[in-house]
This record gives sequence, C-alpha cells and structure tokens, in this order.
Amino acid sequence: MSERYPAVKTRLLRRPWLYVALACIILVAHEAFYYRDLGGAAVDDAFISFRYAENLVSGQGLVFNAGEKVEGYTNFLWTVILAAFMRLGLDPSAVSVVLGAALSVATLWVVYRFCAVILPSQPIIPIIAVLGLAVDGSFALWAVSGMETSLFAFLVLSALAGHVWEWQKEKPGFVSGALLALAAMTRPEGVLVFVVLMLHQLAGRVLVRRSFVSSADVAKAGTFVGLYLPYFLWRYYYYGFLLPNTFYAKVTVQDVGAQYERGLRHVATFGRLHLGWLLAPLALVPAFTRRISFWLSAVLAVIAVYLGYIIYVGGDWSVGRFFVPLLPLGYVLVATGLTETYAAAGRLVRRATQSRTAIAALQASALAVLAAGCVILFDSTSLHGEHELFVTPFQAGRATEARVAFGRWLAGNVPQDTYIAVDAAGQIPFYSRLRTLDMFGVNDVHTAHIEVDEMGSGVPGHEKFDFDYIMWRQPDLIIASAPFLDGSDMYERLDVVWTDDPSLIGFLFIYRRNGWAGYS
Repeated sequence: MSERYPAVKTRLLRRPWLYVALACIILVAHEAFYYRDLGGAAVDDAFISFRYAENLVSGQGLVFNAGEKVEGYTNFLWTVILAAFMRLGLDPSAVSVVLGAALSVATLWVVYRFCAVILPSQPIIPIIAVLGLAVDGSFALWAVSGMETSLFAFLVLSALAGHVWEWQKEKPGFVSGALLALAAMTRPEGVLVFVVLMLHQLAGRVLVRRSFVSSADVAKAGTFVGLYLPYFLWRYYYYGFLLPNTFYAKVTVQDVGAQYERGLRHVATFGRLHLGWLLAPLALVPAFTRRISFWLSAVLAVIAVYLGYIIYVGGDWSVGRFFVPLLPLGYVLVATGLTETYAAAGRLVRRATQSRTAIAALQASALAVLAAGCVILFDSTSLHGEHELFVTPFQAGRATEARVAFGRWLAGNVPQDTYIAVDAAGQIPFYSRLRTLDMFGVNDVHTAHIEVDEMGSGVPGHEKFDFDYIMWRQPDLIIASAPFLDGSDMYERLDVVWTDDPSLIGFLFIYRRNGWAGYS
C-alpha cells in the first residue's frame, strides 16, 4: 500500500471484496424496503414504457396509442429490452424491478473495479464508496422503480471507467464509445456525457501528450456515431422531431428564468438531504490535495456539466432520480476525500506520538465515524429523503393499487373503443389497454407544444394542460387525481363500484361524458 496512507494499514482491508459483498446485501435489503412501500410494483411512469413495449410486441410499433406516432418515452434501449421479455410472456413490472436491482448491484461492482483502475493501492476507497451507495435512498429507490435509471447509471459509470482505462493503457476507444452509445440510447443525456468525455480526452491529448487527435479518439467517436446515428435517424424519421416529445412537454427554451430557479432549488434540496454541507467539501478535497489526474478531471467534468443540465431543465418532480447517474462518481470522490483527510490526521498523530495506542485509537475512531456516517446518510437520504418526501406524500403503494385496480376494471367492463383521458399516464392505460389522452402532454404532441406563461414555476412535467383541447377531444371517461370537473356541463361523476376496497376510491376522480352509454 502506498505510504501516502500509512495509517490505513490494517488487517480489515486484506479482503476488501467482503465489504463489497456486505454493501450488496445492504443495498438489496434497502431496495426490498422500497419495493414494499411502492406497493410491490413499478412506479406509474414506468408503465408508460411498458405500454410502448407492449404495442411493439403486438405489432403496433413503438407508440402509446395505435396509429399515433408520439415519442412519449426517453428510454429506447430500456423499452426494447422490456419488449423482449414481454415477448416471452413475462410481466414487465416484475422484470423491470429485478433488472433494476441487478444493475444497481452490478454498479457496485463497477465502482469497485473502477477504483482498482484509478487508485489500485488504496482498498479503503471502494469500500467507503460502495457502502455510501448502498445506504443512499435515491440509489435504492430508483433501482426498483421499474424505470431505466439503474441501466443508465451503470452504463455511464462503465463508460467513464472504460474512458480512463483506455487512456491509461493507450487503447482505442471502442469499449467506451460503444458504452456511451448504449447510454445515449437509454437516455438522451448520454449524448451530453459523450460530448463531455470526448472533449475531455481531446483536452488531455493536447495538454498532456502534446498531440491533437489520435486513432484512439477516432475509434471512440466513430464507434459512438456508428451505433447512435442510425438509431437517431430512425427515431427522427419515425416521430418527426429532433427531441423526444417528453422534452417539449417538460422544458422550455424561452424565458427560462423560473426554470433555472426551480432547478437550483431542486439541486439545493438534493444537496441538503445528501449532507452536501459535509460531503461536497469532502468530494472536492482530492482536487486540492493531489495533482489533477485524468480520472479526477473526467469525474469532475461529468458531474459539473450534468448538474448544469439538471438546473437548466428545471429539475424533476422526484427527490433524486436525476442524480442517480452521478451518485457512484460522487461517492468515489467522497471516499477519496475521506481517505485523504484520514491520512492527514494519521500523519499528525505520528508526528505527535509514536504510540501504538494512539494509532489504534485513530483507526477505531475512523471505523466508528464510517459506521455512524452510513447510518446518518441512510436517515437523511432515505427515511427523511425519498421516503418522507416522495413515497409517503404520494401514498405511492396505495395509489398504485387504486390505478391498477381501476385499469383492470376498465378492461373488463367497458367497450374496447372507449376513449379515456388521464393525468397519470402509466398504470391505467397499460392495464385497460384503451385509447388514452395524456392530459399533461407527455404522450400528446399538441399539449407538449403549447406555450405556458411562467413555464418552469410549476411542478415539472405537470405544467402544460389545455382544458379546451381536452373538451374538444371529448374523451368518454376522464380519470384524475383531483375533482376538477365537478359542476361541469359536459361531464358527471361515474357512480360505479370498481373496487372491493373502499379506501382506494378516494385516489381517483372519475367522470363520464354526458350521453356516453358505454357503462350504465
């Protein structure tokens, strides 16, 4: 072990993989906690992708409604992977949760291997990093959400690890280029990560190796373009827009002041819940205590640019979903900063005394601080973070039960040509299999492209709403989470018993169009 960390020498670090295994066990238990609280199913938004996947399997294409080409998903690779499993007759909700959990565990392994590449003589760093991830509420929750979050985080981290390894070994960038292309096909932000890493590599080439472009750079860019460009051209031809419909529904590029402010608040909330007052300075310690290396500058560049992107788009309705791809990188920095701080304390102790007792006390204190830190981090990010601010207020598990129950009731009790409108476009459309109007525009081109005053000041993804348009479309049933049509001349409450559990009825307000006789 490097003498830079003399006080870290201990028998406890002879088998660091045991701590990684412990972190995996903690993470899976943490995810089981959230899976139960989510009602034993994926979150509602995940079912939007399931509906696209189901229509693909049935021959309708990647569409939300048959015959309507709208790109209301931002996770192409995840959707087609789920479609493959659905083709085999498997339940997409269960499959997506299992895959997400498996990918989160795989991410812990990649963190461990990444640290072995960048800091091979410091086994304490990956231990701290994976334990931090295991107790992080955002990392655990969104792994079992049924969404593409874990896949994207895994690909981004793997691509960055490949980026660093290729640089160190002077290898062509085929691996990182392919991983970045897969990441970009999983979420559009993957293109941003590719641009950052490509510019980072070119800057390193000029500043460190005194050259401009090499075959390795061409290999990385060529592999990315060769994989991503055909996909991009297909989706542009298929849907007709440069960006997914979800972007137009959620983000404005004009008068973005309110959007910026909301994004800053979102980042501030995430930082507060993730002990940013302590962890952010620790994450920056390596930048001030060691020479800025290739790996460190790459990690800092990705985090900085990605945070800027989150602020630009105005954040998210969740607590930490957007930040999950950054968490592995952040905890590697925090772990490195903690190790640097601990090593400095060890050197001070050695200068003051050569007492073995004092050194042993320092090591015991460090272990106690690490254990206490994990407990505090779990309490802040999970119990008082995702659980308190997302799961509990939305009553996620019970809301899932209500939407699934009503969707299934619709499938068995109304005609197949019934046209419905919803404000939650996942579970009810998926289980009912009815033609659906997404009232917030994620899956509707008209609503996504309307102009909204003070866009960015409301709830992300829930700001564009055209009441007159909805009335013009005349859906047979309108299902909402609020009684916004009471007193309407066109709609009245649908008075039917759709569940055996009376406690679920209050989650949905159901209106039927006057004169509609699909159910009586």
